[in-house]
Amino acid sequence: MRNRASRRLLIAGALGLATLWVALSGKLDPLHLGFGVLSLGVVLACTHSLVRSPNSPEENQFIHQLVWHRALLYPFWLAGQVLLANLDIARLILTPRMPIDPVIIEFDTPLEGAIPKVLLGNSITLTPGTFTLDIAGPTFVVHAINEGAASSLILGIMQKRVAAVFGGDDPGDTHIQIGGALPPRRTTDSTTPEASA
Repeated sequence: MRNRASRRLLIAGALGLATLWVALSGKLDPLHLGFGVLSLGVVLACTHSLVRSPNSPEENQFIHQLVWHRALLYPFWLAGQVLLANLDIARLILTPRMPIDPVIIEFDTPLEGAIPKVLLGNSITLTPGTFTLDIAGPTFVVHAINEGAASSLILGIMQKRVAAVFGGDDPGDTHIQIGGALPPRRTTDSTTPEASA
């Protein structure tokens, strides 16, 4: 059973990468296809052990639980979120009063396993205006440029999308703790009393 699932994963990865190679290169001559096959073999040989962990079979279950159509659509949804966040950050920068009010957001996620948590953490960090500071067990600590930048986290939208990719149920509402603004940054300047003493 495990070998069959591993083989299916390998074949799906090979087909996906081959399709991407042909789409990006746009060439179907023997030279380019040969380079593509060679590159595909090297990439699959180097990354197969990264996708499947022989020391952690419980983590491998998340790979086998992938809902492929949702996994294929997730990057497009995330790209849309990144675009919207970029527009929001541009608006913040171009606003004369720059309504930047950094906050630290802490929340617990019902997502289990390292792979779904890594996907969620990386998705948060890829979205402009938010940055994953720490993941400890179920608890995520995230820095946001303001509460608006973290709205998909506060509403749990991103967690629901990641759970759906791995065939999980709707995680429901999670406890979100929003800290106040970050303390002012201390600078050492020769004119301050601390620096001159």
